[in-house]
Amino acid sequence: MNIEDIALKIELLERQNLSKSAEITNYTQSALTSKVKKIESEIGQEVFKRTPQGLKLTEVGSHYLQFLKQVAQNYEEFLQMIGPTQTSLHFGTSHTTIKIYGASIMNELQTSHSPIDVDFTVESSTSLNHKVHNAELDCALTSNPTKQYANLNYDLIASETFEVISSPSHVIDFEQRTPVTLLVLSKGCMYTHALAQWLTMKQVPFTMKEIKSVSSILDFLEIEHTVAVLNTKLLALYHCPDLHFYDMDDLNKVIETVFIYHENDSKLSSIMQLKQVIESLLETE
Repeated sequence: MNIEDIALKIELLERQNLSKSAEITNYTQSALTSKVKKIESEIGQEVFKRTPQGLKLTEVGSHYLQFLKQVAQNYEEFLQMIGPTQTSLHFGTSHTTIKIYGASIMNELQTSHSPIDVDFTVESSTSLNHKVHNAELDCALTSNPTKQYANLNYDLIASETFEVISSPSHVIDFEQRTPVTLLVLSKGCMYTHALAQWLTMKQVPFTMKEIKSVSSILDFLEIEHTVAVLNTKLLALYHCPDLHFYDMDDLNKVIETVFIYHENDSKLSSIMQLKQVIESLLETE
């Protein structure tokens, strides 16, 4: 049984608007038109009437929709009857998120004997957002991206902060507009974007260097005219030498962390289980 195909048919028949269904399902409108024709060929009758106001369900189409819903419900009840099965989720996290929460998430899933197998993908917030939109990932936990897609949910999980730091031996006076080197874990990170925008607004020339290790970033801070931006929780995980923390009144250091997913995903129940695990971990922080 192809339950995803049934879900797509239900979407088409319920919405009765191919352009809107195309936005939500990531199919092209022409592909959905072909899908409707295939449905009508399979059952031998039209499921839509073409009217000046758009598509309208025929009586046959209405009966077919109810039939598909019943099949989907029966299938869901069958799965519940036989008990949980192992579900593999392609889960995206940013470089900062994986370092803070990755081990805790996996430990919680193992100790709770959850039927979810998580396959991690670690990339920038922007890239993860795009991949969930294109169904290359099932869900992601990352900083709230600037661009939000209409077919995705962005559930606020936590509000986190970041710090701008340097060595106390090389404190930078940004008002002097001296060129600086900005050390970051990821160039696509929202913390990076926030500070880069602030430096640009202040007309401070900067060169950005991406370094994947926090300990290496801390070592490189011994170089003159060098600053770094790191998540506050991530920074707390490391035994840090004396650091200078910059107090920037006009820089908002709060970043929202969101759980991104597609509401119509066939794995939605497993995705919501993973979200609950993450929320429970954050509540104990």
